Parts: sequence; structure tokens; C-alpha cells
Amino acid sequence: MNRRDFLKTASGVTGTAAVAGAAPPAVAQEDDGNETSSGNETVGNESGGNETDGNETGGGGGGGGTKTVAVVDNEFQPAEVYVKPGTTVVWEWEGDGHNVVVDSQPDDANWEGHEPIENSGFTYEHTFETTGEYAYYCSPHQSLGMEGTVIVNEQGQDPSAGGGGGGGGEVDIHQLGVPIQAHFVGLATILMILVSLVFTFYVLKYGESPNASSPNRK
Repeated sequence: MNRRDFLKTASGVTGTAAVAGAAPPAVAQEDDGNETSSGNETVGNESGGNETDGNETGGGGGGGGTKTVAVVDNEFQPAEVYVKPGTTVVWEWEGDGHNVVVDSQPDDANWEGHEPIENSGFTYEHTFETTGEYAYYCSPHQSLGMEGTVIVNEQGQDPSAGGGGGGGGEVDIHQLGVPIQAHFVGLATILMILVSLVFTFYVLKYGESPNASSPNRK
């Protein structure tokens, strides 16, 4: 085996692998903290139940963001909404002749709904603070199935959809302290260096012809 050729080739491969490993992964550099929440969106312009320009606020402002329910012909879209405590639900009328009548709610809640009939362009909102299930309907179209539900829980989502509380849940990889992409890049770099050295050694020792190291030998 030609030792000089081996050292030259190995050093070149190692340098290339080191440069590749030093390049920071683009994905790992993303700053998740710069995302802007849409919870500051303002839909209603009034408070205390006063109506102006078709807007009404049915509860104090909360810090849990907003959810929108479209009031269309004979249907609430979506009919079932999961929210966290403090979330404001906004109903936007896209059809005529509808209202929001409270059917049931938790004992210590005070949601009054909006029983007057309204038309397209009207909005009504309420901030839900108490956990539990709130059922409501449109009185002119309840017989057609125009009903809805707001479910307030700590997760703000359907527990059966996964991601809920409990000790068996998955751990967010970003909670480990270092982005997982950096671990992958480091391991891949080390593995690439080792494989390259072994491959280079094998080729130089066993891959050359019998006359390559001693061209004058017959």
C-alpha cells in the first residue's frame, strides 16, 4: 500500500466532510418564537352588549385568541368548536334570518347567546372562560338541524384527536434543548468520515493491481 497516497486521500476526504458538517442546517436556524399570533384580531367594535354597525360583543375580551363560526344557510360551520378558556368565539352571519340561542351550558357559566334574528354581515362574539360544553341552535332553523356546540377544555382540541395531556404523550423534540437537526448533522458527519477512511484504506490496499506498487517488477 502506498502510504503517501493513503494519507493524501484520507486528509482530503476528512476535510470535505468537516466542511459539510460545519454548515449549519437551515431548518435548525428557524426561530419559532417569531411567529405572530392571530389572537390580536379585533372583530367586534362594541362592548357591554351595545350594537353598532352590526357588531356585538357578548363578553369581556380574553387572551386566548379567537375562533370563527360562519352562520350560513341552515348550518353553523363548523358545528363543533374546541377552544381553551379565555378564547373568543366570533359568529359571522353569511346568510339571512338566523340567531344564536343557548340550549345548555355549565352551571356556573353566564352565556346569553344572541336571540334577535340577524342577517348577512352581522357579527356576534363571546369569550368563554368556564370549561364545559355549550350547546346552541338557530331557532328558525333548528328543525333543519342548525345546531352547534362550543366545548371549552384546557387543551383546546378534541381529546380523541391525540396530543392531549397524560404521561404517555409524545415529547416535542424542540424541548430537548438542541434542535434535532443538529444532532443528525453531527452524527452523519462522523459516520461519513469513518466510512470514507475505511473505504479509502480498502481501495488503496486491496484495489490496486500487483504491478501498481512495483511497476518494474515482472
